[in-house]
Amino acid sequence: MKIITDSVAYVQKNDIAYLNLTDRAIPASIFMKLFGNGIVIINDSNRYEFVEFEAPEEIEFFKSIDWMIDYNEVKDLSEEETIELACSIAEEQNSIAQRFNSMTPEERENNMSMVSQCELLDFKIYSLRDVLWFKQGHIKMELPEGVDFPTEIEQEKGIRKWIKTMFNKKKK
Repeated sequence: MKIITDSVAYVQKNDIAYLNLTDRAIPASIFMKLFGNGIVIINDSNRYEFVEFEAPEEIEFFKSIDWMIDYNEVKDLSEEETIELACSIAEEQNSIAQRFNSMTPEERENNMSMVSQCELLDFKIYSLRDVLWFKQGHIKMELPEGVDFPTEIEQEKGIRKWIKTMFNKKKK
């Protein structure tokens, strides 16, 4: 997942690791920021951590990646809207796969990028799932400072705070 502002791009380590597996050229500054200090292990303990990129060319690079979920575009979608978006991505993926599967072996060989497109869309669907799970409380994520939580999480925090306040008043 990425969070793009006017002056910074925050990108989860999980997405950068996946980006490293693609055939897309990665600006050296981006690669060095995450992998420049030697071996980096990205696992369940840190995959949702955000890395900050401030250089204008880095921000533009991440803006141009359409298979990375943009937090600001999905954070306030309802569960139903999130599922609908995932279904539309799956339909696009199926359309590409059907076109690819209908090709001759020679055509397939010349259109292997379609396989990569399907894999990127698959990653996008899993990222949407992660956003939904975050909103449902199944995944914990620390958002960068100044980034708003989804509306429904903010409401839940407010309700919990109110309940604690009321409970503490009754105790006194």
